[in-house]
Amino acid sequence: MVANKSQASCPGSAGNQVGIPELYRLCLAAEQNSTKQDLGELKLIFAKGFFFDQPLFEPPPTVDESSAINKETDLKIRRQLWEAGKYRHILDLVRTQTAQEGRLFMLAWWLNQEKVCKPEDIIGIEILRRSAKKLFRCLSTADFHHADAVKAWIPYFDRLIPESRVAKVPSNLVRQGYDENAVWAALKKRSSIAAACEWLARRLGVDSPTLANAYSRIYGRKYRAFCERFTSACS
Repeated sequence: MVANKSQASCPGSAGNQVGIPELYRLCLAAEQNSTKQDLGELKLIFAKGFFFDQPLFEPPPTVDESSAINKETDLKIRRQLWEAGKYRHILDLVRTQTAQEGRLFMLAWWLNQEKVCKPEDIIGIEILRRSAKKLFRCLSTADFHHADAVKAWIPYFDRLIPESRVAKVPSNLVRQGYDENAVWAALKKRSSIAAACEWLARRLGVDSPTLANAYSRIYGRKYRAFCERFTSACS
């Protein structure tokens, strides 16, 4: 959900490639960056993910090791068929959308997938803002900020939890650079999401279930179910 795509806002991309203090810094920066977004911008960013980040086409073909003909020739033929299929598919999708706005959304989805332009270049930013406001009318600024705070710290606990299971003495993890309260949260919880909620609750002044519910509402099964419904409705 965070607009800034810098390394600091994407600690998950660092994985185990950075030291523990640096990973903490990246996660903290991601959390702090998310709180700078106002509600309208948060809804807009999230709506763009809802509408346009799901794959529109089947993935491109790969080398078929069992092919009876030259593998490069086979791949070239299947790649050409795949490209032609994309054209037919997008025509069929546009035909199913009888309303002008529906067709614009479909074209925006396609051109965004092909990296031709941004969705708002086709739909118009005001229509996109209105759709985002309608889609997330039941979610508050706190919901988004709580969900993003949890999301920001998942990479930290993804790394800490496995290490906490093999550490003989928890204090050894603290000496390695982990936050002491985070270590105890990791020892109490099995998942990174639950541990992040447990640890953040005290610092943010909210209870752990509130954080967990916000994360679930925005990033959990409802999110995936919506994406699946949207994709199937357009196919």
